[in-house]
Amino acid sequence: AHSLSYNFTIDPRPRHGQPWCEVQGEVDQKVFLSCDCGTAEIKYLSPLGEEVKSMNTWETQTGTLRDTGDLLKGQVSDVTPERFTDKGPLTLQARMMCWSEDNRHASASWQFGFSGNLWLLFDSENGHWTVVHPGGTQMKEKWEKDRALTDFFKKVSMGDCRAWYQAFLVRWERMLKSTASPTTGPPTVQSTAAAIKHITWIVPVVLTSFIITVFLG
Repeated sequence: AHSLSYNFTIDPRPRHGQPWCEVQGEVDQKVFLSCDCGTAEIKYLSPLGEEVKSMNTWETQTGTLRDTGDLLKGQVSDVTPERFTDKGPLTLQARMMCWSEDNRHASASWQFGFSGNLWLLFDSENGHWTVVHPGGTQMKEKWEKDRALTDFFKKVSMGDCRAWYQAFLVRWERMLKSTASPTTGPPTVQSTAAAIKHITWIVPVVLTSFIITVFLG
């Protein structure tokens, strides 16, 4: 089983010269791209990125990541907790992940957090929201009522991410096998991306079910 994830960092008030949105892509914990949503500039951070950058799917991916960044930026002020308002806007982190089990059934999910804390989970398959941090209650109440927003999260993770996953794996499979660990077990995705350096979360994906255990750093 393999997994593909995209880690977004949205800064509503970036410092001069800093991007307001950064995305880092990972497959099986291996970083393959870094993208500036505003300029659509992509940096290829490993041979995995170089291997697929000529694919048509790659160009589609860039536009979708930019649109996702724009959408998330528009949500920051609406879901920022009132007690943080006087301190200025918080940095929003979001992680989209899709994966496939041995039976080829594909699944997808989202994680959302602010400035280092994971607050909210979204299961793209069943549309279920799970509050992890008390601050996530406000986000859940606002977002689960927004049908267009929920549909977007589902479409991008269950549709676009899965399409990229399937297309890229055709080119990646041999490379991933050659670097795979000799031990076997469920795939684990851990974000070490610079774009989400404020968050430390570990997501074990169990092959027979979707179980999430979160360790907050």
